[in-house]
Amino acid sequence: MTTLSTKITKRPAAWTFVSGKVAALESGLQPRSFFDGILRTDNPDDLRSALGKSAYRSLFPDDKSLANVSSILDAKGKEIRAELFKLCPPHPLENYFGIGSRFRSFRTLFNRLSGRTGAPPGELEALFPVFAVDPGYADRMTGHRNLLERKQPPQQATPMERSLYLDSAACTLMRIVGESAPEPLVRRYMVDRAILAAWSGIFRDRWNGVAAEMIRAWFIFGRGAEFAADMLAMESDPKRAVGGLLSTRTAAALEGIDNQRIRADIDGAATDALRGTVLDCRRVPFGAERALSYLAAVEAELVNLELCLSAVVNNIDRAVTASRLRREYA
Repeated sequence: MTTLSTKITKRPAAWTFVSGKVAALESGLQPRSFFDGILRTDNPDDLRSALGKSAYRSLFPDDKSLANVSSILDAKGKEIRAELFKLCPPHPLENYFGIGSRFRSFRTLFNRLSGRTGAPPGELEALFPVFAVDPGYADRMTGHRNLLERKQPPQQATPMERSLYLDSAACTLMRIVGESAPEPLVRRYMVDRAILAAWSGIFRDRWNGVAAEMIRAWFIFGRGAEFAADMLAMESDPKRAVGGLLSTRTAAALEGIDNQRIRADIDGAATDALRGTVLDCRRVPFGAERALSYLAAVEAELVNLELCLSAVVNNIDRAVTASRLRREYA
């Protein structure tokens, strides 16, 4: 059976138009000064003025829209990705960058079914092919699917335990999809990002007070709990814990990030560690690499915009917000 993971176009010529389109789209990415301008505002009217002639101003026409920043920007990101992937040949990138939005539905359905007394494991297992999109990817999520049949399964666990289980399923799928990318740079980014997503998830939960024993039991990255156990065994040195699992470039970049920065914003540190690979992708004249670099840039821009808008609307410290902004890729 032919699945999405096997229908991958490797010919660079197939990406020529997409690469040209990306070059044009990149000119619309916002510079740091755009976000600094938003952070200088004190009220919604000034904030909307700071959005200027950007494509984002029409998304926030009134105060009600500013109360739904996260969902509005999530929808915008989904729209941008969909428009680009209409032009792209079949590639795991589409699946990969869609995992975040699919995960929200997967989590909601899993929790809803788990709330029903006696929900059969088979009914829950049927959610995995839908979440993965490609049956070939779902077949490799054996660690998570096997747990549905054990004596104390995730569907009968506490909300926190189930959250660890589901978060780790998303990280695992990221790695599985990433490993199927044919281009070395794209594969490096996707796999490193999956590893860093698991790493940051484990330490963020641990620093928020989740017991190490609970994380080891429920955060299944890949086929088992060894990854979580290895991370937690080196809790005092998070960079060293994960460095040996990453590509040389990403590991070196992570090593150069201050521990204080990691503790304050581990997700931002992970993004910074991946930036070098994104820039390498941007330098490729034609190929899936160019689509990846643009999508990563858009993600950074949307995160920055959400941080800035939320700071103004909720009167969050501007200096702290500025320190959490992702670096621009354009």
